[in-house]
Amino acid sequence: MQDLEHVFGQGGLLSQHIDGYAPRPQQFEMATAIQQTLNNGTVLVAEAGTGTGKTYAYLAPAILSGQKVFISTGTKNLQDQLFNKDLPTLRKALATPFRAALLKGRSNYLCHYRLEMAQGDPLQKPHYSTLQELSEWSGKTRTGDLSESDVLEDSSPLWSKVTSTIDNCLGQECPNYSDCFISEARKKAQEADVVVINHHLLMSDMALKASGQGEVLPSADAYIIDEAHQLPEIATQFLGNRVSSHQILELCRDSIREMEQDAADMKGIRDHADKTESALKALRLSVGETEQRIPWLNVLEKLGVKAKVTDLTDSLENLADQLELAAERGKGLEQCHSRCNELIDTLAVFNQQQVNDDKVLWIDIRSSSLILHATPQEVSHYFQQWMDEKPTAWVFTSATLTVAGKFNNFNNQLGINEADSKIWPSPFDYERQSLLYMPRIPVEPMHDDYNTYITEIAKDVISHSKGRTFLLFTSYRAMHAVAEALEDFDYPLLVQGSASKSTLLEKFRNHGNAILLGTNSFWEGVDVRGEALSCVIIDKIPFASPGDPVLQARIDSLRERGGNPFASIQIPAAVIQLKQGIGRLIRDPQDYGVLVLCDPRFLTKPYGKLFLRSLPAMPITQNSDDVEHFFAKRCSQ
Repeated sequence: MQDLEHVFGQGGLLSQHIDGYAPRPQQFEMATAIQQTLNNGTVLVAEAGTGTGKTYAYLAPAILSGQKVFISTGTKNLQDQLFNKDLPTLRKALATPFRAALLKGRSNYLCHYRLEMAQGDPLQKPHYSTLQELSEWSGKTRTGDLSESDVLEDSSPLWSKVTSTIDNCLGQECPNYSDCFISEARKKAQEADVVVINHHLLMSDMALKASGQGEVLPSADAYIIDEAHQLPEIATQFLGNRVSSHQILELCRDSIREMEQDAADMKGIRDHADKTESALKALRLSVGETEQRIPWLNVLEKLGVKAKVTDLTDSLENLADQLELAAERGKGLEQCHSRCNELIDTLAVFNQQQVNDDKVLWIDIRSSSLILHATPQEVSHYFQQWMDEKPTAWVFTSATLTVAGKFNNFNNQLGINEADSKIWPSPFDYERQSLLYMPRIPVEPMHDDYNTYITEIAKDVISHSKGRTFLLFTSYRAMHAVAEALEDFDYPLLVQGSASKSTLLEKFRNHGNAILLGTNSFWEGVDVRGEALSCVIIDKIPFASPGDPVLQARIDSLRERGGNPFASIQIPAAVIQLKQGIGRLIRDPQDYGVLVLCDPRFLTKPYGKLFLRSLPAMPITQNSDDVEHFFAKRCSQ
């Protein structure tokens, strides 16, 4: 306790080393609770409102504990911020020696072997220069983390060609193993006291453990999970089975490449790889062109689809026979054989018509690819078992874990039975800094004229805020409809999809009076401080689409058991999403702004009160004149 007072108190270590640092009781209380959790090896579930300073509140106790601690974050950007900015700041402030490491998934690191193979592939001309740049960069980088380079664009098709997967990594038999960036990163993680990872890597470790295939991460004394509200969804993604057209194509191409290198006399591998590609294309055509996520049985009942799945399976089995004969020729061929058998086993799950009680079978049909998923309906028992096998301290924290002040929904999703729970509200003065405007809209969100009302409300509010506004939507269709109606407005208009997220946010900050329209990814993880963002408009309560096959299966299952899926599943998820969106508005003690909740159901439906009880205590109005007065008053100060 004395150590933490010396760190977080008035005139303490953070005050001495961080310009503008101001002690916050919430931050100190949170750090104390985390210190006790680490010391006692218990579980803490903590909601810390925006502005609490939770990053330092968990990093400082982790460093001072002397334990090996994994810090898991929701995004790679936050990972980089923790490792490159926050930990160096604390290293200087605390004057405590500790080793830190950054560890990401395989797809983030350049693979020397895959790069060499890619350079030998027939590629389009622009890709050759990119590969040459990557080759030069590989000789300069110390980590091989591709986020440190701007050579590869996010959407580049070269990513999969120059990085490895668990399927195609040759391990210690790789000719480039001594220079392997992943191997070096894992070695540093093994030796470090504080290891910064992300949820995808954490769940990958859990999935491998659950399948009996070992683990990715070394053992630790404690796990601190930031942005923990994202964990149940990410766990669901990793604990299922999936087979994608990309995996099959990669297998075919790797098989041919390895054959040419180590078994050039076995031309049958090429023949069966080509036949497998043809069978895959036939399946892709048979499922239809419409991009959608739908239950697999709906697709399997289409004319010809079941036969195409059987054809693809037969082709893979024939390829597997050829690869088995060639496996002794080289590690790469042996690995291709194993990969082929795994794909056959997974595909067998989808070549049946009975419903799996535990797994939801569905297909994600995209413009040029498809992915078959077998997703668990619930992950709570997997996660609880995993936690029980790791008798360590656990801290789960986020600004959005509770629904109307209760943690039940989050704890139930992860099977957390025994935990201390704490809530530290935001230290921001929402009574003074903000205004909640709930305009009167005479139609329900499903009405054809609803977006017209949203447009008129937006124009009115933006005229008072002078731009500086986020409009957050629950659908792309609504976003584009309103964007089109705002095209002739007087302020710079930025629309999700017109550029990368980081580019749009940079433009928004630089303009200082822009309007940004976004969906999904803009509801969270966006930090714009100051006057550039002074208004957030939310078009509807963010209920998840009931057309999502996994959500629909959960709803049906709960309804069959006599439960109320709307109250137990859909409302809690929407509350968390809404809280994330609202969190974009006030990011600093000096910020001010207006939150506009357009959906009339907040006031007309009984469940609306639950949403309002989950919001910060803000002054509420239904009068546009109050919005004008709020901004006029702020501008005059």
